Amino acid sequence: MKMTLKNPEEIKIFILYLLDRIGYPLSYSDLGTIVIRDGVIDYFAYFEYFSELVESGHIAAVTESESDSQNSRSHYEKLPEAEAKERLDGEAKYPRPTGEELSDPAMKYFVTSTGRLIARSLSENILMAAVREKSYISAMRHLSLEKKGAVCDQTFEIDGDAFLFHCSINDKDGVALDLSVRADTVYQLNRMRLNFDEKPDVIMRGIIALLTGNVNYLFDE
Repeated sequence: MKMTLKNPEEIKIFILYLLDRIGYPLSYSDLGTIVIRDGVIDYFAYFEYFSELVESGHIAAVTESESDSQNSRSHYEKLPEAEAKERLDGEAKYPRPTGEELSDPAMKYFVTSTGRLIARSLSENILMAAVREKSYISAMRHLSLEKKGAVCDQTFEIDGDAFLFHCSINDKDGVALDLSVRADTVYQLNRMRLNFDEKPDVIMRGIIALLTGNVNYLFDE
């Protein structure tokens, strides 16, 4: 049974949480594809509350070229952390984005320091764990590891009559996956190497789903 958020504060925190968890700027349409596809938020609520988050300074925009620069951040990022204590429905600080700005694929949006504090301090209490996890796995499915700047690596070593296959994924936050698996035959080893090389995002999503008991996420469309 799908859970649809109705409370404005929950919706705003969910948007902040997911954009913060993804970890890099996204266009309005790309983020919308992720948050709407699972039915957690409908389109009209997404448009309304995303715009309000930009107005309040919890989400800010950069151009595509700026978002690709590790050293470039909007002035919004320097907002004092004390502002995180303000209500999410507080007074507007910045202009509401127009429809033309939102539809521009070159404009990317990221969570500011105040938005990040809200997402990390309140999401655990307000948002259901299952909703958070399912939406993040959907985001992983939609966004490639390459786009996230992740580095995938694999090695193997002989272990008696078998092999040890090692694979890892590192992103901007550090180690995302570090796994060693025994392969009893050369055939098994080669299959592991090929599948990890071709679909590292699927491998990582599958491991997370199995470890959390959310196996159905592997098959969700």
